[in-house]
Amino acid sequence: MKKIILFLLVCNIALAENLEEALEFEKKGDYKKAMQIYKKIALEYQKKSQSSSIQINKKSKIDTDFNQEIKIKENPDILKNKKEDFSRLALANYLGEDTDFNPLGISAYKMNYFLPFAYSFDSIGNNNRKMEMKFQLSIKKRLFENLFGLNEKYYIGYTQTSWWQNYKHSSPFRETNYQPEFFVDFPLYFKDYRFFNNLRLGFLHESNGKGDENLESRSWNRIYASTAILYKRFLIVPRVWYRIPEERKDDDNPDIRHYMGNFDLNLAYLGDDYFINIMLRNNLNLSHNKGAIQADIGYDIFNNGIYWYLQYFNGYGESLIDYNRKLQRLSTGFLISY
Repeated sequence: MKKIILFLLVCNIALAENLEEALEFEKKGDYKKAMQIYKKIALEYQKKSQSSSIQINKKSKIDTDFNQEIKIKENPDILKNKKEDFSRLALANYLGEDTDFNPLGISAYKMNYFLPFAYSFDSIGNNNRKMEMKFQLSIKKRLFENLFGLNEKYYIGYTQTSWWQNYKHSSPFRETNYQPEFFVDFPLYFKDYRFFNNLRLGFLHESNGKGDENLESRSWNRIYASTAILYKRFLIVPRVWYRIPEERKDDDNPDIRHYMGNFDLNLAYLGDDYFINIMLRNNLNLSHNKGAIQADIGYDIFNNGIYWYLQYFNGYGESLIDYNRKLQRLSTGFLISY
C-alpha cells in the first residue's frame, strides 16, 4: 500500500509541473499550446488512475486468497464441507435435475455397482458355486418434456444385472436380467408438503433372454407408479405395479406375482459420504406369505463418488431365474454414485 501511495505522489508532482507550464502559455496568450498540455494532463491522469485501481484490486484479491488459505489451514474441514451432498445428488439424479455438462444426456438411473464377492448361503442349483460375482449397470435418457404443459419429463431407462460364475471353470454367466423401460415424471407442488417431489408413471419389461429349450426363460411386463419423498435426509420411494396378463401358453412364470407381490418400498438415510437403504417387498398374503428384504450400505472412502458397498438380500426374486427360490446372499464391492 505504501508503494501505491508513493507512486501517486510522484504522479501528482509531475502533473503539477505540467499544469504550471500550461498556465504560463495561457498568460502569454498561446492558448493552443496551453490546451495541448491540459489535454495531456487529463490523459495522463486517467491512465495513472486506472493503473492504480488495477493495483489495488490485485492486492485486494491477494489478501482475500491469503486469508482464505489461512482459514483452510486452520480448519481443514472447510474443504470437506464443500464436497457434494449425496442426498442432494441422489434426489437431483432421481428427478432428472443434474446440472453437470452432459452432451449425450445420459445419466445414472438405479444403482451402478460391481460386487466381486457375492456369496449365497443357499444352493443356487446346477452345480453352481455359491461364491460368484454380481454387477449392475443402469442408465436413463430424457427424450422430451412438457408435452401437456405440466412440466412433465419423458425418459427411457435401461438396467442390466448379471450374476457371473467367475470362480468356476470357463466362468459362465449364470443369469442376466434385462430391464428396458419408459416412464414419465410429473412434478408435484404442494405448498404445505414440499417433501413430495414427483409422480412417476412407467412401463417396465423384464426378461432373462433365455430360450424355452431348458425351461429357463423368464419374463413379465408391468405398468407402475412411484414417487419420491425426501424429508431432511430421509428418502422414501414407494412403488406399486400391475402385471400385464399374458396368455397361459406363452407365460414363462404364471405365478411370479405370488412371489414378487405388487409393490416394493425403499427407505433410505442419505449422509454426506454414506448411505443406508432398506428395500421391502411382499405379496401381502397372510396364508402364503412371500417377500424379500434387501439392505444396502455404502461409504465414500476416497471422497470421489466411488463407494465401498455392502449388500444383503433375503427372500424371493433376487433374479428372475430365482423368483420362486428363497435365497440369502451377502455381497460386497464398489458402487459408483456420480
